[in-house]
Amino acid sequence: MSDLVVYGVSVTHGSTLAIDDVSLSIRSGELVAVLGPSGCGKTTLLLSIAGLLPVQSGTITIGDREISRAGRTVAPEKRGVGWVPQEASLFPHLSVGDNIGFAVPHSRGAARAERIAELAHLVGLDDYTGRAPNQLSGGQAQRVALARALAPRPDLLLLDEPFAALDTQLRTGLRREVAELLRAQGTTSLLVTHDQEEALTLADRVAVLHDGKLAQFGTPEEIYQQPATDWVASFVGDVVELAGQWRSGRVLCALGSVEASAVGFTPADGDAVRLMLRPEWIVPRPDLLAQAAAGADARVASISYAGHDAMITADLVDGPSVLMRMAAVELPEVGDDLRLAVQRPGLAFAAL
Repeated sequence: MSDLVVYGVSVTHGSTLAIDDVSLSIRSGELVAVLGPSGCGKTTLLLSIAGLLPVQSGTITIGDREISRAGRTVAPEKRGVGWVPQEASLFPHLSVGDNIGFAVPHSRGAARAERIAELAHLVGLDDYTGRAPNQLSGGQAQRVALARALAPRPDLLLLDEPFAALDTQLRTGLRREVAELLRAQGTTSLLVTHDQEEALTLADRVAVLHDGKLAQFGTPEEIYQQPATDWVASFVGDVVELAGQWRSGRVLCALGSVEASAVGFTPADGDAVRLMLRPEWIVPRPDLLAQAAAGADARVASISYAGHDAMITADLVDGPSVLMRMAAVELPEVGDDLRLAVQRPGLAFAAL
């Protein structure tokens, strides 16, 4: 497999700039997710890497081969790029084996049959090669599409929201299996998704797009715990935002004096800031009940139970409501009084 380097790439649709000066470097064997809201340029980026859209500026290279630059686009079939679409798009008149074999290059007879069997085994469909596509479940059809994309041993595999059409339970299991398979094969892969959980749980690194620009590129932990902008913070996961005042590395706010890191600016003491916290960073601290200066008093207003955890809305006595995410083990009840504290440094952004 090979590295993928997207350098300074811009792509237009008519007069609309869909991708604006995007640069990404993906290491050989790495699984990278491209995450962003609808219309941010995710699929446009994938199409330009596949050779289905020309670039207006910048370059795209796979290994030591330049495959795109302004005025020059290597044909899709000559790029060594595999594609798994959102819908499996299998040939209805061909069997599962023939669908897989359709993409086996320059191979006939025993060699072709051996490669089909190898790929069917790889995706767990050994006993399905003789079936017609209409005899498959949605998950099985996507496995066939994956096997077909891997058949020519591509240098790079592109996955365009391949689990979006599946039900929740099937999607969760299949995407985990696919990620494990791609890593075991050492396949360099780029996954486009609008599903934050999918991006954070599957990818080695995540590229977040916003209005055609790269907002942040980093590990899932970096994207979630250390967002580069307030937009990334609010897009990737839930946030609690409180107005406050900067004081020597802390923010004075409705939750008390909270340690914080300034993001994207250097505040001076007394500056107004916006403190952003993840709901799970806010915790009930019964041991603080007697310490009037620490934390903040609140009352539980509502509980949204999700099985493994719960989202709690708590009304601060001297402030707004805040969200807390807690493991669903020993939950408070609506109306309970709590003393809240923040268990890790928050993120301070400039006031609007």
